Amino acid sequence: ARLAPPRRAVVPVWRRPWVVLGGDTFAGDVLRRLGVVNTYDEHPERYPRPTLAELREREPELVVLPDEPYRFTADDGPEAFPGVPCALLSGRHLTWYGPSLAEAPALLAEQLSRPVVVG
Repeated sequence: ARLAPPRRAVVPVWRRPWVVLGGDTFAGDVLRRLGVVNTYDEHPERYPRPTLAELREREPELVVLPDEPYRFTADDGPEAFPGVPCALLSGRHLTWYGPSLAEAPALLAEQLSRPVVVG
């Protein structure tokens, strides 16, 4: 299951402070296979800590918000990116190795296809 066309995204995994997926991560690889282009993929750190202003300056077409390790929800996360589609994803399916990977591509692709937009 792959999104078409690929979308440039930021992928926060924590807030207060903001932490995002950089390059060379399992979750980043899963998202890349689903057509998500991580704007921090070439960052030298695996988990950069940009400011919210820096995240917005990347001008993402999509913000990917998993529910772990930080539990992003429709009410906690998307409001920080007004006007930008935010996909709420299962952190388990995005970050865990093991049996959940069998269903991860279809589930994550479906969640990526239903972003919410605030503001």
